[in-house]
Amino acid sequence: MPEEVFGEKKALDLGTEMPIVEGVESDEELMLARDLTSSFIKTIKAFRFYPPDNPTLKGFRDQLFKKFQFFLNKYHSFSLQIGEYELIFKGKVLYENRDVKTSLAFLLYKDGLRELRFTKDLEEWEIQGLLDVIKQVDNINQFEDDLVTLIWEKDFLHIGYLATDDFLEETPVVIPENIDQFRKKLVFKPIAHHVEVDLLEEEGDEGVSINEILSKAVEEPSPFISNRNVYLLTQEEIEGLRKEVESEIDPTFVFNITDILFEILALEKENEPYELAANLLLKILDALITLGDFQKATDLLKRVYIIIKTYELKDWQIEIIRKLIIEAGEESRIERIGRIIERDEKINLDDLNNYLILLQRNSIKPLIKLLGELKNSKARRIFCDALSEIGKNAIELFIPFLDDKRWFLVRNIIYILGRIGKEQAIPYIQKVFNHPEPRVRREIVQALGLIGGPKAISLLFKAINDEDLRIRTMAVINLGKVGKKAALLPLLEIIQSKEFAKKEPSEIKAFFDAIGMIGSNDAIPILRQLLERKSWFSKGKVDAIRVGAANALAMIGSPEAKAILEAGATSKDETIKEICQQALKGLFA
Repeated sequence: MPEEVFGEKKALDLGTEMPIVEGVESDEELMLARDLTSSFIKTIKAFRFYPPDNPTLKGFRDQLFKKFQFFLNKYHSFSLQIGEYELIFKGKVLYENRDVKTSLAFLLYKDGLRELRFTKDLEEWEIQGLLDVIKQVDNINQFEDDLVTLIWEKDFLHIGYLATDDFLEETPVVIPENIDQFRKKLVFKPIAHHVEVDLLEEEGDEGVSINEILSKAVEEPSPFISNRNVYLLTQEEIEGLRKEVESEIDPTFVFNITDILFEILALEKENEPYELAANLLLKILDALITLGDFQKATDLLKRVYIIIKTYELKDWQIEIIRKLIIEAGEESRIERIGRIIERDEKINLDDLNNYLILLQRNSIKPLIKLLGELKNSKARRIFCDALSEIGKNAIELFIPFLDDKRWFLVRNIIYILGRIGKEQAIPYIQKVFNHPEPRVRREIVQALGLIGGPKAISLLFKAINDEDLRIRTMAVINLGKVGKKAALLPLLEIIQSKEFAKKEPSEIKAFFDAIGMIGSNDAIPILRQLLERKSWFSKGKVDAIRVGAANALAMIGSPEAKAILEAGATSKDETIKEICQQALKGLFA
């Protein structure tokens, strides 16, 4: 047992946080869930405590995997609800620890995780992947990554989760206790117009702070001052100064100016003031981007679109407004966005996404260039989704980046092309079909499943021979999603072949699931033969094929398929009887 090989490492105490026992359960499922939860907690503790090369960890992982297999083979799924201090299974608290420094529940909860779901056919690499993610939680930058994002990037097949948006969570407000604390936290955004600092030309890595400018006069008096205390501002004076500055940078004041500029765009008939108003709006947009206020930047750009779509404008007016919209996506401004993201970790990424999708196709190449440089994984996902919108009618601009040496950028481009979903992208995707990086090939399979069509189906059939099991499984599932009857015949031929029974159980299951997804009665005769056929293969393989055939019939769900399952449920063959009964339960669930 793994617990017996701890040796002298007494710092790791696996016994102090044993799951709660509220009495002796008579419910077998609850007892097994309690034992599984206990093993899960101990394994996570061990992985967080021991170095990666310690042989103890393999014992913990193997034991945990066996317990998951036993539970999931019996009950098919295991869901843990995550409270702030407890882990809950079907309304029963299986674990509770209110010490935020050591509580596993709190570790998961604080990053927005609310439920973990494990389903049948869970694979060992998924357990290892989840343990690796949880192990590194303490070492990640919370403003760039979080537990939910790391789990999402793992592409687990049999581990699901529910998460909450951390932007919706309430955050406590700290009230300053004294003037020093108040001054330390005092920040003015945007910068007052009379301060001699040009925001629009500032290209440094650090942001501009009015507090720093004001405090220079307060904290760094001229050398000739002999009695510094005479020149210090009082609390009342600082408060008065703050109110005066705020009155000049108040958003209402700024947006009154913006309103006037938009009135000029709507009503002005002379070229020179019209162009001047557009240029001033572009400078305001630059200022908002520099401040990281993408919500106001989005509002401004939306109003520009409203002007061009709803007002009767002359050609020269339309040209000036179009120029403003195009310049919003120029490379220099995209680069500025990149600097803001890397500098300000508190940028609202939803606001950033809303802004980016308003840009035009001239922004695509600069955005892709920045995508390849971003370190913030959340921001990368936002950029990919935004590019999927911007590039709907410009896939040719993405193609050159498929030759990039950075595999992660190639994967991102494939992701974008898949979300765009146009068949003309398939010939270009085919050129990187045999990419050496498995993660790129997995994304290709997902993209083909989203695009669909005859060419995509042809490539998906090639992918079922990939050396990577996950890719083969994903390819089969995507054939079920998009293949329809065009994929049915080849799938049926494969499941009848002698080589089919030699495949991995998860792969066998995927083939039958795909046939079930297609949902055609044409598959019923062959599925019936496989359900009833006695084979020369081992019993385990026979059962896997029979279970798959029965589940496929249940997924088809037609009266003919249902009749076969009902007949099998009364069979004298106990194995067939049990398999069909189980499939019928799924049919009526």
